[in-house]
Amino acid sequence: MPGLLAMTVLVFAGFGLLLPLSPLWAVQGGADERGAGLVTATLMLFTVLAQLRVNAALATLGWGRTLALGLVLLAAPAPVQALSPDLWLVLATSAVRGLGFGILTVCGATAIALLVTPEARGRAVGAYGLVIAVPQLALTPAAPWLLATFGFPLVAAFGAVPLLAVAWMPHLGRRITASAPGGAAPQARAERSGPSTPRRIWRPLLALLLATSAGGALLTFTAQLAPGTGTAVLALVCLTAAAALCRWRAGALSDRWGTRRFVGPQLVVGAAGLALVGLAGEPWLLVVGALVTGAAYGGLQSVTLLQAFAEGDDRHRVSVAWNVGFDLGTGVGAAVVGVIAAQSSFRVAFFALACACLVAAAVTHRR
Repeated sequence: MPGLLAMTVLVFAGFGLLLPLSPLWAVQGGADERGAGLVTATLMLFTVLAQLRVNAALATLGWGRTLALGLVLLAAPAPVQALSPDLWLVLATSAVRGLGFGILTVCGATAIALLVTPEARGRAVGAYGLVIAVPQLALTPAAPWLLATFGFPLVAAFGAVPLLAVAWMPHLGRRITASAPGGAAPQARAERSGPSTPRRIWRPLLALLLATSAGGALLTFTAQLAPGTGTAVLALVCLTAAAALCRWRAGALSDRWGTRRFVGPQLVVGAAGLALVGLAGEPWLLVVGALVTGAAYGGLQSVTLLQAFAEGDDRHRVSVAWNVGFDLGTGVGAAVVGVIAAQSSFRVAFFALACACLVAAAVTHRR
């Protein structure tokens, strides 16, 4: 667990810093709102494509090599992206980074399920979510200020920091393999298992898709919504801090109370936050909206993962399906909000996303 958590901190430090900056870098190269949204959408699309093949990679390469491959694909393109703000280069490097991120996110969630017993899984998922959120809390809000102060090339070089974790991947891979029932074989069996898992866990996946759509949209466009760098930094601090706290605490609360009673209310909270963002004629509305949205964004991550593990029939397939839903939502949210904003306004885009959350909350409550 210490090795896994240390790797996770480095991965999300490099990832979280560039998530809001790569779209801004493309805008500096002449891209519009569609182009900015396309950067995040491309990153997430290739993340999803990699996630669908992770179990096959684990069966072929083993845990240690697969984790090392993911780290290299995520980190190495970051300095390359700084060579030019041309949209084609930003998109190409984002695609490669997405492949690495997809590998690492599925492996991390699967490893938690293998290493921890079901009775303590909520607390473990909460701790895992916390170490994901802390580097994002520290670095993502500071991204606009870092860009304005140091310029993109220097900041992008920090995106290569996940390479430091390559050193202990062989040891971590051996430990995870030893913890898996039957050694490495379950990865191969998971790839061939039946298709029932996605059908059984569609409710938590729907909630996750909408929560991460909201988070992806805010992470991509907060810097453009804010009237100044200070407001953008404060709004991103509120978003990531609320997400970190709620993701951590939701795991422990789910161990005690179960998961289902939390999903609908958190979707309503997310809708309220998005509506405030849509009304953001004043800076404080954007900040409060980001805070409220962040609470739902973080809480639903832990709750939906635990619900999916409880209702799914295979831990490896659940991990893949959940991570695909997470990253697909992040990309779709950025792309859809960017397209609607280019055609109409950010207000219309965020109101539409809020309405989708309310509809999903109603469906969840009826089920």
